[in-house]
Amino acid sequence: MKKITYIIIPLLISSCASKSTNDLKTDVLIKKIFSKNEIDDLQKVFDFFNNEICNSNNQKLNECYNNYCLEIRSQIEKNVVFNTGLNFEKQKKLYEKLRNSTFKEIWSFQQSLPIRERKDTLKYLGLNYNGKYRKFLNESGNENKAIKNYAQAFNVNADLGPSMIAELGMNYKTFNTQDLKTKLIIAIHYLTLNDQNWRNEKY
Repeated sequence: MKKITYIIIPLLISSCASKSTNDLKTDVLIKKIFSKNEIDDLQKVFDFFNNEICNSNNQKLNECYNNYCLEIRSQIEKNVVFNTGLNFEKQKKLYEKLRNSTFKEIWSFQQSLPIRERKDTLKYLGLNYNGKYRKFLNESGNENKAIKNYAQAFNVNADLGPSMIAELGMNYKTFNTQDLKTKLIIAIHYLTLNDQNWRNEKY
């Protein structure tokens, strides 16, 4: 599996936003697909990402997402590559707070095969094709055409492929970033890419 590389540029970091727009258990589809324990863990993932991208306690969550996505698109337009701006050491500590069963409903470790001068097979974090998160993507797509296309690309590639990265990076506005489900998808998308960029462990 090819390891994705990004240019390192410091980005938005801090804490965030009002809980009224931040509570995953208020969403009907999320409650339909995930168990209470899984939603508790997803909330930890979501809160972590929100705290990373909001630059003040008073900043509204919609503004955080718009600014973050705009920054990603600006980097792509300028440099082709981009940096997620997320703290990977903190992200690894986040994983420790999650139930293993919940982690597997979202992600799975795959093999990044030796390439060029690298001789080791490394761990590579991808979205779990057989997890509940894929079902969540597909059903979210019934409400949003951009997410539907994103989910269909995942269904075909069984991985977080280049078209998904480019589409969300460049055309984030079509995803409706004000929607709670879209915010969760953005969070998991960029946390996954951040892990792929920084993880360096033998498989």
